[in-house]
Amino acid sequence: MPLANNRPLARSHRVALGNWPAGVQDSRSATFQALLAHLENAGYDGVEMGVGFFARYFPGDSLAVVASKTQRALAKAGLQVFGATLHVSDPAMRGLHWIDKVKDEIKLTQDLGGEYVSFQINLHPDYCNTGGAYRDDEEYLKECAHNIRKMRTAAWDQGMNFYVETHIDRISEDPAAFARILQMATSEVTGDLSHYLYRGITKGKHLEAILKHMGHTHVRMCRTHGDLSADVPCPQADWESRGVTWQGFQIMKAGLKGGLSSRTIVGESGPMHLVKDTLGLDQKLVPLYRAMATYADNQANGIDQKVEEPGDLRPWG
Repeated sequence: MPLANNRPLARSHRVALGNWPAGVQDSRSATFQALLAHLENAGYDGVEMGVGFFARYFPGDSLAVVASKTQRALAKAGLQVFGATLHVSDPAMRGLHWIDKVKDEIKLTQDLGGEYVSFQINLHPDYCNTGGAYRDDEEYLKECAHNIRKMRTAAWDQGMNFYVETHIDRISEDPAAFARILQMATSEVTGDLSHYLYRGITKGKHLEAILKHMGHTHVRMCRTHGDLSADVPCPQADWESRGVTWQGFQIMKAGLKGGLSSRTIVGESGPMHLVKDTLGLDQKLVPLYRAMATYADNQANGIDQKVEEPGDLRPWG
């Protein structure tokens, strides 16, 4: 069941393209019409993108106008902005009335047609690259929880689902610290589990506590003790050999238990390391996202689907 004011946003789980893969120079996203064609050809149901992404297609228009034009065009194409990821820096949260800007961004996401906001909340610079040293600073953890409660209230007051993303260099990078923050500011989590998996974090009570709060997800292939964003030349062969696609699905299963309240699986292949064609890679992974969506649908309906061997599920046929 969703936590508190979050609610299931659809009957079945949908597959979306995230902001990051489409934010590169590519003919498939160079114009709004090209992006719409790519979304249709690749088999996505919609997108997770903020108004800032779409502003490039409507130069000179206010953000409110951009949101309105985008929403109408996507609806005409049978697509939807399901939600957006918002970023909040540590210096911003120390300024006066910082929450007012957050409220404005939430409203613009809603104007796009979105029904949720997912937050990346930056660590204080003193704690970046320290391997989670902030876990021992109870006053700082209380401060993080206080800020989450403000953002959570801002989202819920506008009728939007609220999530906090697991992410390196964010207040969620250390599982022990994040689990403690969630104790003080109970919230659902966007499980971008690649940020744990690539560091070899696959078990333990803190990870289990976080996965129990997972209500949304971003999916990117990664290599344990290797690349945070990994290329997959042949996804089917990779799956059959228990490669990164299989490993990503396995860590995801606990978080998909009961279904996601966002009802959205977001593809987020990243333009880094050996990944050169983010849109092409993410398109190749759509069958995996569909398999995750079906698994989550079954979970939401009380069906415990067995996926213990690659042969138990064949995303690519």
